[in-house]
Amino acid sequence: MNKVNWLYAAISIAAIFVGLGLAGYFFPQHFFPAALIVLLPVMILSIGFQKITNRRIDGLRNQLTQIISTLEAFDLDEPKKVIFNKTSYPLFNELNENILELIERIRSNYHANQQFTQNASHELQTPLAIIKGHVEILLNSPNLKEKEVDSLGVILQNTNRLARLNHALILLSKIENNRYFDVETITIQQVIRDILANFKDLIDLQEIKIEEHYGIDLDVEMSETLAEILFANLFQNAIRYNVEDGFIRIQIEGRKVNISNSGEVLKIPPTRLFKRFKRESTVEESLGLGLSIVKRICDLYEIEITYLHQHGIHQLILVFP
Repeated sequence: MNKVNWLYAAISIAAIFVGLGLAGYFFPQHFFPAALIVLLPVMILSIGFQKITNRRIDGLRNQLTQIISTLEAFDLDEPKKVIFNKTSYPLFNELNENILELIERIRSNYHANQQFTQNASHELQTPLAIIKGHVEILLNSPNLKEKEVDSLGVILQNTNRLARLNHALILLSKIENNRYFDVETITIQQVIRDILANFKDLIDLQEIKIEEHYGIDLDVEMSETLAEILFANLFQNAIRYNVEDGFIRIQIEGRKVNISNSGEVLKIPPTRLFKRFKRESTVEESLGLGLSIVKRICDLYEIEITYLHQHGIHQLILVFP
């Protein structure tokens, strides 16, 4: 029973006692008929108040439910206009108008940001491709001296890095805006096998030993594209920061995936490992975005990810919901 109901109950009880007291005082010889005459209107009035109160509470609850359901159905990518029904409560009509204004501002800012990201990425790709093409032409020139070749090599290296950075930031933007809709049932073991096959040459070159320990198939509902990006970044890190004659061990038990590898001790605190542009080493190929992308994908699908380091072994543990 809410506070309003308790209040009406208290008023009704007080009215009953007052009515009984008055009946007993003025009509002692006809107490019961007089009490009935006094109490009947009080009881009717009390029941009426209760009905009116319940109806108003139900009306308020229905309005709040309608607002909540409308907001839950709201999708930034849908052009469909959000509509709230007019109510008999001026306060709710004012609230709905303010919510609509806020939704339109959010949608406008979202689309403006999305358009800027797409335009910026497109505009960056063209000059980067031109720079890269001209540098490669110059590198093939027979009249270049060693110093000039080195300078052009630095330009080409940084141009390639800028192109990868542009691609990674676009990828992060798409993940954060939930732009991947190819959700299906995928088997994590198969995704891992495909990624390892893609990295086979690099693994062989660094003489890294691969150990695979799989239990029953781990099937999950997620975008296959993002699953491939997730494990590609994890294995890329495990290869890049490994040691000579090192290893990568993959264990799958139930809903848990444990990827461990040999490697040097981290130079940054583990709490900063998933932050953007926090590189674990000075390796030029590292953008400092790989594990940030991993974290965003995990957040998107509510996958728990934990980093551990024990006895010279790095472990990344993923627990799928």
